Amino acid sequence: MFEVSRTLYVALKFGVISSISAAVALSSGTVQAEARLGLEPLASYQPVSQRSLCPHRSEKVCFPGLLEQVYAANNYYPIWINQTLRDELFLQLKSLAYAELVPGLTLRITELEKLKHERDQRAFDILATDTFLVYKSAIQQVEAKPSRLFVHQSFPFMAQPVEASTLSQLSLKLADELYQLRPQVKQLASAVALAEKFHALPPHELAFSRRGFIKEHQVIPNGHQLLDVLLQYGDISQLDYKLLEEQDTITNSGEMHHAIQAFQRRNGLVDDGIIGPSTAHQLTLPYTEVARVIALNLQRSRFGSQSTDRPRIEVNIPDYMLRVTRDDQLLFESKVIVGRSSRPTYLFSSSLNTMVVNPYWNVPTTIKQEDVIPSVKVSPSYLTERNIRIVRSWRDRSEIAPEQIEWSTVDPDTFPYEFQQGPGPRNALGRVKFLMPNDYSVFLHDTPARGLFQKQKRSFSSGCVRVEKADELAEFLLDYQARPGIPPYRTMVRDEAQDTISLAKRVDVDFTYVTAWLDDHQQLQMREDIYGYDRPGVKPVEPQYITLKDFSY
Repeated sequence: MFEVSRTLYVALKFGVISSISAAVALSSGTVQAEARLGLEPLASYQPVSQRSLCPHRSEKVCFPGLLEQVYAANNYYPIWINQTLRDELFLQLKSLAYAELVPGLTLRITELEKLKHERDQRAFDILATDTFLVYKSAIQQVEAKPSRLFVHQSFPFMAQPVEASTLSQLSLKLADELYQLRPQVKQLASAVALAEKFHALPPHELAFSRRGFIKEHQVIPNGHQLLDVLLQYGDISQLDYKLLEEQDTITNSGEMHHAIQAFQRRNGLVDDGIIGPSTAHQLTLPYTEVARVIALNLQRSRFGSQSTDRPRIEVNIPDYMLRVTRDDQLLFESKVIVGRSSRPTYLFSSSLNTMVVNPYWNVPTTIKQEDVIPSVKVSPSYLTERNIRIVRSWRDRSEIAPEQIEWSTVDPDTFPYEFQQGPGPRNALGRVKFLMPNDYSVFLHDTPARGLFQKQKRSFSSGCVRVEKADELAEFLLDYQARPGIPPYRTMVRDEAQDTISLAKRVDVDFTYVTAWLDDHQQLQMREDIYGYDRPGVKPVEPQYITLKDFSY
């Protein structure tokens, strides 16, 4: 009897039952169907967010029917009593809201912040549950169509975000539900706090001329505005800021020059301290845009290899880097060359299953049509110099002599034969390639063109990824296999014969596009949006490259 009375007391106090008579019916157990969720606690609530979140609803909540099911299944107890769960809800809501993907969500958070300070917590509890359902709906849409995170699309409202069966014990498994919905980054709270900071900052007034460079020791126009921006990013100390702020004219010298270099390093730019177009572009990003990009990249962390016990290779395309980790420990890293904007590297996940030492290179159709045939027309010796032969087809490898072809009449689009380059120092794939299941013919490989790795921007390939430390990656993979029958990598390279090694112990591979993150020192790292996935550009995004399919097994 005590438990029944306590249930009624809590249900009436927090509210959620519409009337005393309904409570009596609930206690008797004879007419439980008459119990209804009462929305009277929301009588004074002004749902401004509703106009954007779910404008077709006349009620003050987005999911009145589902709310009824949730609270009925919970015996009309409040759901958000635990402060830790409340904090986690707000954290995840902000991680999505600042990405500006769900119109009205930022306003809803503001409304919840106000309600949580009311003495009567009934309105907060009901609205928090409704907002949780909105959030879960949005995340389900992201997972169903990941390209939304790369093509600047907001989410339309969904009337049924979850199956009713998943609501029966929501309050009991709420912590698990929230954990499953969490973006998969180690420093989520710090990243959200940083996005919140930039979202709340008043707009800066920093601007630069479109022409010219500001070199060391030169006067910086709008120098005081630049000083303010560098302070907000943490690239200049408070002490140096105060000293420079008192100057009438600010030059690109001393601590100001060092601060610009620090900003450049955090943004993946050449840290020469010169304010050129790329540095000026990053410096003048609106604070709200910085907040949006931070949050947008948090949502992108939902995709890729998660919590496996095997090593993981992550290729972050805009960072031009490959990193090998295991149990969150960095094993080694390497510079990479990724697809150019006209031939982007696909975004997907897979696992390495084959390594080929001294590989042949089967020239892809695009390169055959756009590169090889035009080059042969200019220089007949092109094929011989590069150890490339012509084969009848990929099924029939019989060789065709170049002299038999009248190159001046060849149409690249209808040329019936294929090109294959043999192993050797000039092979386009270098000494080793790493294969993985996927639908796009994308793989990792070595390259003889070493000089390109010295460039800061390394988007030169036709879609595959060239690895600077391919030898180290090959040796790591062979060590990981722990199979004594496999010859040492260097031995296989020296014999110049093609060797194919099956990798029984797989290594996960993720091709990602992360343009903002917090590093291990809690510093914000940002990278140039080379494919235009972060913000609308002149050229529309081609979503076929953003599959985020998982081919690993």
